[in-house]
Amino acid sequence: MKRYLVNLEKNVNRIFELLKSKDFTRFYPFIFALVSMLILFQYSFSNIESVLYDLRARLDLGFNFEDNVVIVTLDEESDEFLGEQYPYTFAGHTRFLKKILNDSPLVINYFVHFNEPGSSRDEDDAKEFKDHVEYFQKNGGAFRIGTGIDEWGERLPIFTLKTLGFSSAIINEDSIVFARDGVSRRALLNISGEDTLYMWTANKYREKIGLRSVGVDDLFGSYYYREADATFALYRYYTSPLETNGKVSKIPFHRALVGNFPKGFFTNKIVLVGPEYVSNSSDFVRTPYSRETLSSSKLMVYAEIIQAIINKKTVYQVPQMVSYALALIITTVLSFIVARIRPTNGLLISGGVLLGILLVGYLAFIIFGIWIYLTHLIFSVFVVYYVYVPFIAIAEYQRRYTIQEETKMLKKVENLKHNFISLMSHDLKTPVAKIAGMADNMLNQSGANEFVRKGLFGIIEATKELNNFITTILDVTKIESRNLTLQKVSKDINQIIESVLEKFKFEKDDRKVEITTDLSPLYPIEIDVDLMKRVISNLVENAIKYSGANSIVEVKSWDDAEWIYISIKDNGVGIPPEDIDHVFEKFYRVKNDASHSIKGTGLGLYLVRYFVELHGGTIEVKSTLGEGALFLIKLKNM
Repeated sequence: MKRYLVNLEKNVNRIFELLKSKDFTRFYPFIFALVSMLILFQYSFSNIESVLYDLRARLDLGFNFEDNVVIVTLDEESDEFLGEQYPYTFAGHTRFLKKILNDSPLVINYFVHFNEPGSSRDEDDAKEFKDHVEYFQKNGGAFRIGTGIDEWGERLPIFTLKTLGFSSAIINEDSIVFARDGVSRRALLNISGEDTLYMWTANKYREKIGLRSVGVDDLFGSYYYREADATFALYRYYTSPLETNGKVSKIPFHRALVGNFPKGFFTNKIVLVGPEYVSNSSDFVRTPYSRETLSSSKLMVYAEIIQAIINKKTVYQVPQMVSYALALIITTVLSFIVARIRPTNGLLISGGVLLGILLVGYLAFIIFGIWIYLTHLIFSVFVVYYVYVPFIAIAEYQRRYTIQEETKMLKKVENLKHNFISLMSHDLKTPVAKIAGMADNMLNQSGANEFVRKGLFGIIEATKELNNFITTILDVTKIESRNLTLQKVSKDINQIIESVLEKFKFEKDDRKVEITTDLSPLYPIEIDVDLMKRVISNLVENAIKYSGANSIVEVKSWDDAEWIYISIKDNGVGIPPEDIDHVFEKFYRVKNDASHSIKGTGLGLYLVRYFVELHGGTIEVKSTLGEGALFLIKLKNM
């Protein structure tokens, strides 16, 4: 047991040591984003979600319009025409029924709350109205009275008409649930097991056109609410319920009463008869098409609900836990992506994910009738981006600060190096000159001693090489410190070439190299004579060094309207293809047998290219291994 506890303690200590050794700072943004999302899950954001839901409802392309409903309105226009007040006399309604029954409607819904008859004549008119309805029912028609609710409860039909049949026609508004904005999005399907007017009418219509009746369980997304003992379903709008955009056929009561409608206007239709007074706000309701104002009539909403049930176009609400799970997945995946790319690319990807969420939510709604709660999914994108952006910015700032500090340090080191090289080069020139002078004096006084003369001559040659090396280093220092300036004069480049070749007379004879020239007549151009001499001299010297005995170095010059060309070609060892792109780099030397036996610093061609480009020209090299190399200089022809 003791051994077990000791081993357990060791393992725990190892775990803690491992955790200490790991850098968890890169996980801070992800943890922060995850915690932020968990906090956001505590809020439903129903107001935002209602806007997104209503947007989908307005843009619903998955529910086609069907012209099978006619709305008959009791309104101010009919009041004025008939000289009566709502709900009008039974005699007027009887005349109205006679007219529309002749046009053979299938279903009639009455949303008119009649007053009790006040006289024997009214009782006779009510009986006549009832007789016409019963005649319509006996001949296959369907009639139903819709009842509402007031402060005293359900408003039932008058005693005379109760036997005709009535059902609740309550429009549900989201006033105490969801967004609490009073917008109608849900249909009441049944109460305490009894179908509402919408279910009754939709099923009667389906039966008469040869379709099977539907129950609440047949409607996608229907749910039972225990506290109300009622079943609800989100319904879809098949057309705009607004007066200006609606497609549903509508006619004032007085026009139908006098028969002012085309034949077949009511044939095989569902007829909804009810009040629509502009002056009475209770005749209107808020919908996704008019969230802020009471602009949609209840009759139009009745038509929308009935049509949705007929076509089984209801909406299934995906549980919010599914949205929470998807939000966590998006947070994790997007965090992984955004943390590894540039902020601008992260913004593009975040925007793409956001558009993808909206598109998926919209397509799921119009194709399958599925409502995905999008608010938390959208927030997950914003949380990830706006959490990671500060962390990325801080990391970027730290990197830039580090780079700036390193750059400053490198500049200091570079300045120290330049100063050191410059001082050393200047200080070396004096002793080197003294050594060369003393060796030259001793050479003149050495007499006939060949051994001494040869040694002194070697010292003089070595000081020349050292002096050239020091000069080269000084030039590089000037180049890198940008202190090199051109001293341009107008000069014929051929004269410079000839003067340079003259200096190599001894060297070419010593190495048994023939130099041929083909110099075309040229106009003078503005150049720095000293620098250009060094360019030509370096290229000719290299050609002689790498050509070998009994070889030929060709020097040519020619021009055209834009350029003066100078080519220096040898037939020596050549340059390997892998070295061609590097020969003009600083301190680079071609790796071959010749380079091992020939002294050099690797700075000559670097300076050659710099001097040529300083004149606005270019230089290029072409070579075939074993056949020699050709350097071509191009200078501006002015």
